[in-house]
Amino acid sequence: MVKSGGTDLIVWLHRSLVNPDCVIDLTKIEQLKGIGLSNGRIEIKALATLNEVASNPAVGEKLPALFQACMAHSDPLIRNRATVVGNVCSAVPSGDVIAPLLCYGAMVEITGPSGDRTLRIGDFITGPKKTALAADEIVTAIKIALPEGKSAGCYIKISRREALDIAQAAVCCTAFESVTREFRISFCAVSPRPVRATEAERLLNGATKMDDGIVEAAAKLAIEAVDPITDVRASREYRLAMIEELTRRAIKSCVEKLEAGGPS
Repeated sequence: MVKSGGTDLIVWLHRSLVNPDCVIDLTKIEQLKGIGLSNGRIEIKALATLNEVASNPAVGEKLPALFQACMAHSDPLIRNRATVVGNVCSAVPSGDVIAPLLCYGAMVEITGPSGDRTLRIGDFITGPKKTALAADEIVTAIKIALPEGKSAGCYIKISRREALDIAQAAVCCTAFESVTREFRISFCAVSPRPVRATEAERLLNGATKMDDGIVEAAAKLAIEAVDPITDVRASREYRLAMIEELTRRAIKSCVEKLEAGGPS
């Protein structure tokens, strides 16, 4: 197994959840460090930490939901070690950054002995702690096309305490406005792999007027997109109720920000 920040892997090793023959540390590879910006796309390399990503001006301005998700993860010390790419490769359903990356259409750059390939993040994560990576491949970067024109984004997470806790449920909503308005909604901790609320999105994107009735209907449709479990952190019923409420709040937040002039 390979390691970047190691904040997940070290815990799994201590709990005997994984038993690799060896662990390969990537942290000395200069080509995997940093965040690049060119041709309207941001490239988050494999060793870029959550704090590095959150402090990048382009992320704060153009990808606010990703910024919020990075800041919702753990605490400042862990964010100095944990990486965005590592969070994606761990593929745990409660990974904070996965939902906004799905909404922003992130692409996963993969390399191995057979060459390079690119996958959509929704295709890369195939299940809990499962990805499309071959045993001899690594993820080198995640690339995101920065939104043009007015946009808004929101990531709202609920957990048992404010810091150092995994999400019981979370919702990401993004909205982009050019000729028409496009909403995207995704979730954290309520499905085995990344999903979007396509029916709720379709309702919002087809609405000629955004009123409370449309928002309420979209929030209820969002419930149909998820399949949460009951575990030690929350029951299935509680998570469904929270998804409806958090979706309602996230949509309203994006609408308010767009009307205030976006991007925000």
